[in-house]
Formats: sequence, structure tokens, C-alpha cells
Amino acid sequence: MRKKILIGGYQGADSIHTISMKRFNNEIRENFMVDFTMDITNNNEKASSLIEKTQKQEIHISYLLSSYFEKILPEIKILDLPYLFKNRNEAYNSLNSEFFNYINDQLIDQNIRLLAFWDNGIRHISSKIKLIKNLADCKGQIIRTTPSPLHIEIFEKLGFSPKPLDVRDFKIALENNDIDAQENPLTNYWNFGVYKKQKFITLTSHILSFCLFVINNDYFNKLSDFNKKILIKKSKEVTEHQNKLAINEDCILTKKIKSKNITIENINEKTLEEFKRVTNVLYENYFETYPHMKEYIKTN
Repeated sequence: MRKKILIGGYQGADSIHTISMKRFNNEIRENFMVDFTMDITNNNEKASSLIEKTQKQEIHISYLLSSYFEKILPEIKILDLPYLFKNRNEAYNSLNSEFFNYINDQLIDQNIRLLAFWDNGIRHISSKIKLIKNLADCKGQIIRTTPSPLHIEIFEKLGFSPKPLDVRDFKIALENNDIDAQENPLTNYWNFGVYKKQKFITLTSHILSFCLFVINNDYFNKLSDFNKKILIKKSKEVTEHQNKLAINEDCILTKKIKSKNITIENINEKTLEEFKRVTNVLYENYFETYPHMKEYIKTN
């Protein structure tokens, strides 16, 4: 008899996360009865509620941007330190078994088990006002950030006026023209319809972000050994597929964005160095608070 499994997400049909989740669902249907809620924000629920829902088994499997887990796992902030990784290969290699196992051990204490890290894209800044050509261009712009205290601090350091909003409320603020700017991977800029409101993109590449693909730990522990192996195996396979989609999508979306007559430019080298300089203190603060994390993430 197939086991019922409840799966939830927070993005639309065109999102690579949704596409990957649907592939995962199809791969496990032989062993599980899958009930998939594609985007809980359509039900007026916050994306961040996926964590609590997963903890309580209202949902068994979900994915969510790593920064939303800060409240239950503050060390995860390491993945949001600006310019932590030079490129995707370095990031993928850094999320090695030691780091994976450490994060998983901490999450298990919260009744959540880590299945994989999903590539959530390289984050850039868009604006309805101007390109970001220097720090002065940031000053005074109201920028939507995630509710992460670290994200808020990053953009305060750069001179923005941060407006932290969950994905649900971000969509509302965007429609109401309540924000001047926002920061997101190109996939969210496109799929959330930001391009309809904000016509300037500066490719700042300030964070390579990740989602945590997770399962309720109690639910997992009660599964048969066979079904546990199925979920672990299919999680690894779909993650490889998801990573490839993320890499390819940047090229595809750049072409689509340019077709809408949107101004999109790389950040200049001088401003890039200024971004790194003013945010460097965040590294010092982080590793002073969590010195043990130096052994888990190794970059060149």
C-alpha cells in the first residue's frame, strides 16, 4: 500500500523549483500517494510558514530559501554572506558532506531532515529608478529584502532603505508600487513579474543563494527502509537536475529580459569593490559569533 505524502512549495508553475518538485513527485508516485500544493502564497499563506508546517507534518516535504531558517538555525546565515563563493562550482563543492551533515544534525533537533541544497540562483538588484553605478545610487531607495536580519543589514550597509517582506507580501508591495528596488535571482525577477515594474537591473551577483529541500523527521523515521532509500535516491537525482536547470536558466532569462527593453548591466569593478568593502564587517561579525563554522565552508 502506498504511503500518503504531502508536499508544498511557494513558487509558480514556471519556476525551476516547481518544475523540479513535479519531477520528484512523478519519480516517487509508484511508492507514495502525492498531494502537492504548488504555491501556498496563493492561499494567502506566507512562504515562511512552510517551516512550521513541515515541523508539524501539515506538510511532509517542502523547499524554502535558506535565510528563512535563521530563526531555528542561525548558523545558516553563512550562506548569505555577500560574495562568499566565487562561482557555482566552488559553492557546490563547499556544500560537502561535512557541512551537509552539520546542517542536517541541527535541523533534526527541530524535527526537520535535510534532503538536499537546491540552487536558488545568483542574486542581483533591480530598480524602478536607476542602475546602481556607485554607492550613492543606492542611497534612499526603498528595497524589498527577505525578512532575514542579515539581508536587512547588508542593504543598510549599502545605503538602501530596506523593507523586509515575505514572498506573499512582496508580491503585494510590488503591485502597489510600494518599493523602489528589490534583490533576487533573475528567475524570481521574471516569474514574480518584477520586470513589469522595475526596468533597471544591475548584475551585482552579491549572493549565490540556496533553498533547503527538507522532510519532516518523524515522518521520515516511520517509513520503511525501502521508502527511505527511495526518497534519498530520488532527492539526489532531482537535485542534480535542478542544478542544471538553474545554470541554464540564467542565459535563457537574460535573453527574455532584454527582449522587454529592460536595461541590464554588470556592476562595474570599482562599485563591486565598494560593495565588498562596506559589507566585509559582516564576515567578521559572523565568524566571531560562530567560529566553529570556519571548518565547514571552505572557499578559495
